[in-house]
Formats: sequence, C-alpha cells, structure tokens
Amino acid sequence: MMQSPFAKTPHGLLRGFVAAFACLLLLVAVQVSAKDISVKEAAALLQNPPQGLTIVDVRTPAEFREGHIAGAVNMDFFGADFESQVLTLPKDKPVLLYCRTGNRSAGAYDTMTKEGLTNILHMNQGITAWQQAGLPVQK
Repeated sequence: MMQSPFAKTPHGLLRGFVAAFACLLLLVAVQVSAKDISVKEAAALLQNPPQGLTIVDVRTPAEFREGHIAGAVNMDFFGADFESQVLTLPKDKPVLLYCRTGNRSAGAYDTMTKEGLTNILHMNQGITAWQQAGLPVQK
C-alpha cells in the first residue's frame, strides 16, 4: 500500500492539514462570492422577480426612511431582534439582501446562512451604488 508523503513526518502531517484547510477555505469563499450580485444584476432581477422573493434592507430604520428599494422590508442588522426577524424568513425562498455599502449585509448574509437560508442574493455594492446608477428608491 502506498503511504501519503504527508504522513512521513510530523511536519509533513501539519503541511498536509494546512493544505487541506486552505482548500476548504477557498471552496467556502468561492461559494459565498458566487451569491454576490451587482446593482445592475439586482435591477434586472427585479424586472422579473422570482416567486416568493423577499427584499431585505439591513440598514437602520432612519436610513431606510431616507430611501429604499421598492418592496423592501427593514431588518436592522444592529437591532436587538435581528436574528429573530431572520427566523421569520422562509428558508426555501429567495432573498435579495442589501445595506448601504455591502458591509452590514455581508454580516447579515453570514447570520442568514447559519439560520439555514439557502437562496440569498447579496447586492454587495449596496444602495449607495444603486442610487449612483440612477435607480429608483422609495421613501
């Protein structure tokens, strides 16, 4: 039987573990980035939205009132009840997720995936880029 070259020394075992871990991290990073969509892709999606789509804005209520994507619901990422609000979302339906610039929504994406949501479209440029592209907001 052929022995793995990593199994010959303790250092070899460590290198093998590090290599395997790096591959796993890369795979996870690719899966997460595959869910990111641009502002233009989000606008196109909203022209013919998939059935059951929920648009989630994770900015503060004050930011939400300043202007949001039509039909969006506000779930303040910094709010005490954010995680309980996430639990109200159907796990098998699509979610379009955004914030101001993409930072808070990236954190919200992590929370949502941990809670079992599987079809999250993260508008990673945020509503700032949406407005810069001249796309409409509702107040």
